[in-house]
Amino acid sequence: MNLEWISQKSSSLMGIAVGLGFIAFAFLFSQYMYIHLCVAVVALAYAYKQFKKRDTPFEKREREIRRKVM
Repeated sequence: MNLEWISQKSSSLMGIAVGLGFIAFAFLFSQYMYIHLCVAVVALAYAYKQFKKRDTPFEKREREIRRKVM
């Protein structure tokens, strides 16, 4: 794995970790199980969306231009 791939997918990897954490909390604290499961589903859906996102060459170039200006 290269560092560029990791940096692009870091938000999805964090979303997966948060989702799995909330699933664990759902089983630990059964009183709030449904709330934790709802948050976990949202976090995992966000992670899936971010993981499947593909940047076009134009978007990459625009991001590099903005990064160099700032």
